[in-house]
Amino acid sequence: MSDIEFEQRRHRVQQQLGELPALTPAWRRFLSVPLMRAGWHVLVERENSRSDRFDAYAVGPGGIFALVLTEAAPSAAELRRIRWRAEETFANLTAGRKRYVPHMIEVLLLMSAASDTPAEARYLTADPASIARRLFGESTLSVSAARQIATTVAERNTWFALVSAAGAPSRENGTGEGLFDSVTVRANDRFRALRRPFGEWMIYLDPDQLDLVYRNYNGPARFSGPAGTGKTVAALHRMARLSKQGAGRQLFTSFVRTLPAYHESGFRRLAPYAGDRVEFTGLHRWTTRLLDRRGIGYRLAGADNAFHHAWRIARRDLELVEPNPSYWKDELHRVIKGQGVDDAELYLKIERVGRNRLRLDRSQRELVWHRLYLPYQAALRDLGLVDFNDVIDLALDELRAAPLDDPYDLVVVDEVQDFTLMELKLVHQIAGGTSTSPLLLVGDGQQQVYPGGWRLSDAGIPIVGRGAVLRTNYRNRAAVHDYAKRVDATDVVDDLDGAPGFVLRDSAVVLSGGTARSETFPRSRAEAAILAALTDSGLLDSGAPGADIAVITDTNRQAERILAALRRRRIPALALAQYDGTQREAVKVGTVHRAKGMDFAAVFHLTDAPTRPPERLRGSRRDRAELAARQTMVALTRARDHIWIGFMRD
Repeated sequence: MSDIEFEQRRHRVQQQLGELPALTPAWRRFLSVPLMRAGWHVLVERENSRSDRFDAYAVGPGGIFALVLTEAAPSAAELRRIRWRAEETFANLTAGRKRYVPHMIEVLLLMSAASDTPAEARYLTADPASIARRLFGESTLSVSAARQIATTVAERNTWFALVSAAGAPSRENGTGEGLFDSVTVRANDRFRALRRPFGEWMIYLDPDQLDLVYRNYNGPARFSGPAGTGKTVAALHRMARLSKQGAGRQLFTSFVRTLPAYHESGFRRLAPYAGDRVEFTGLHRWTTRLLDRRGIGYRLAGADNAFHHAWRIARRDLELVEPNPSYWKDELHRVIKGQGVDDAELYLKIERVGRNRLRLDRSQRELVWHRLYLPYQAALRDLGLVDFNDVIDLALDELRAAPLDDPYDLVVVDEVQDFTLMELKLVHQIAGGTSTSPLLLVGDGQQQVYPGGWRLSDAGIPIVGRGAVLRTNYRNRAAVHDYAKRVDATDVVDDLDGAPGFVLRDSAVVLSGGTARSETFPRSRAEAAILAALTDSGLLDSGAPGADIAVITDTNRQAERILAALRRRRIPALALAQYDGTQREAVKVGTVHRAKGMDFAAVFHLTDAPTRPPERLRGSRRDRAELAARQTMVALTRARDHIWIGFMRD
């Protein structure tokens, strides 16, 4: 901008602000800052309708800010009122299905001398020297979107004056359309998000999910639906909205220990000033910290030795039924102890949810109980140890006896389908353990990658009338979705409470295009095949090589070998166990268990070539084949644009 243009703009700004008699000199000084920057607009009440203060908003590429001229931070009640008025003003900017997310508005206190904003404040502060830094940070809106929002709000609320340095915003092409008035605009917004850094797509909220963010629940609720339907994104936005509206503590937890840190990076972009009021941690870490704080002793290290001791006793009998010891280890941890079964007669009667392909008769269950479970428990006692199931039981008993002094206003449980029944009971108790507890369960039975299972009713968690099934896939491009849905081997999936669920193959796809291809090769060529596929894809030659690429394996050993092979080729690589969701220019490598819940632009998946379709197998072989198929589907649906699957044969 030349000096002449600058002076012309400054003159226009002064003239327009001078036409609003309600503005004080301090208001004019602050409002002139955004108006001197291209693409910014200010909405100001024409008259002071209340004795305390009037409403003013800055709208531009940096977002939407509710402006408050004050010399001291308002009370919590007053801040809630300010935010409520702001969200009401910018709510329902819609036609068709595209809607602005009003809880993304920031409250900005304008002071003559701003102090540091408290870490857990629900507002920002600025003075004349710092307001530009607050407003003109990260770009979140396009210039055209900011203009449309400002224009639509001014037309809908005639008591607002719309001020722009360039004069009143004009309609593009003279169409007279309001904000987001066509399917074309919705599609353009969606694909504009796709062109941004991939980290922004991971927190992109499609308007179809907005109702879930604002819906009121008076007890435990559930978001379910196939992969890619935006369950976790909607939950994170719900947490952000509550945080900005003054909620107390919130907890986001998961069975996968690395997943909360991954989603925390996305949440902090939605609510950067939430501070320690919002906690992201794995369930086991949360549980051990509770026991440590309350002085409850336990020893975890070495519990595997107890299983090895018990397996030596049971091996001769149980190998005739199923030779793989890991199957029986899962029977202990996911079926018996995971369901809180401590009585032989109960074990003889229970339904082994998710393990019914291998049907154990009464005599076989008695062998499991007397030759495996009881020796295992005796070995733990002799060694003075507990396992993770015991830690869960200790925490559950402790919370029932002495609930949290500072309860959570919301507990979000992600990937809930992989919890054991006792872990599910524990998170319900963390949230309060009642029919009105603020518990939100997020999951999909089709994406279960651990054996075993349960029904919500088994845990005593009532969700009737408080659930939503998401049916539109916003993550995967058509080619990725089409390939992944063919891999799914499960004909019937439940909705986590016994009723029929909604499966991936039936979900509608929003994004077109994408690529999917596969290769089959000897196991000895796995590392070479991955390196060749990565090189041939051309993705390593992009501006941020490897930043949004993942290599997903079935085993930790495979992952370690791929990591080593990449590093030998001097290709930056990072273990998924160390990935927290922040942008890292490295190929991410890890197992499907570590990749659960994550999103990438491209996925390269190594897995065993199937020998026969699962439906042609029997017993435990079919259990394992169906679990492996679900794991493959989960791995492939982590990708947005590209998938490559390498089938290894012996």
